[in-house]
Amino acid sequence: MSTGSGTSELDVERGDLLPKEPDETEQSDQHQIPIDSKLRFIEAVTESSLLQVAVTGSNPPPGYTAKTEYWSRRGPLKTSSIILESIGFANRSGSAGYPKEFHDWLAGGSVLATGQEASAQQWIQGVHQPASPNSALYWAADPDAPSTRRIGLLFELGSAGELLNVVWYKTKQPTGGLIFQKTPSRLTFTLLVVGELRKPSTDPHDIDAQSTWYYYRGEMRS
Repeated sequence: MSTGSGTSELDVERGDLLPKEPDETEQSDQHQIPIDSKLRFIEAVTESSLLQVAVTGSNPPPGYTAKTEYWSRRGPLKTSSIILESIGFANRSGSAGYPKEFHDWLAGGSVLATGQEASAQQWIQGVHQPASPNSALYWAADPDAPSTRRIGLLFELGSAGELLNVVWYKTKQPTGGLIFQKTPSRLTFTLLVVGELRKPSTDPHDIDAQSTWYYYRGEMRS
């Protein structure tokens, strides 16, 4: 999967990041993030795990809720570049080894949970204003149209760097509310910085000023 120029920090004027080409053909899927799957965000240089996500389907392990994302923070999230990896469970849902594998994937971190499904109407046109000044916005090539569009991933962070919530940005309101029509197995995100001082920005218009931005902010709970 192409990740565009996702391995270097953004240092452009507003709106000059994207080539203006016709949209690529999109395909439909059923879920925002694949059910019964694991995701991992790693630091791009050291490959240390920063976030590990486990997603339940309709048959969750005991103690967990169906169709829910569980986000386990392992390390500081404000770094210059992170990589998202999508991984399948070795044990199938409902099997004897599935509950332990699910639990072990989240163990050792601070865990938040959020609903796995979202409607198209929950993607709001505009810019989300994070309450915390420690929040960090990352950008990547949009897997649905990697040559022409970008996506944003905003981590809302507390004063101690703890994860409070996650906000996704798209330049096209997603079909059926899905984050990805084409789920990437590996995707590089880069911290959004602007200007000569390379100041972090949480405004997606610093990625592309010409596009209309939509965001989805779920409700995370401990």
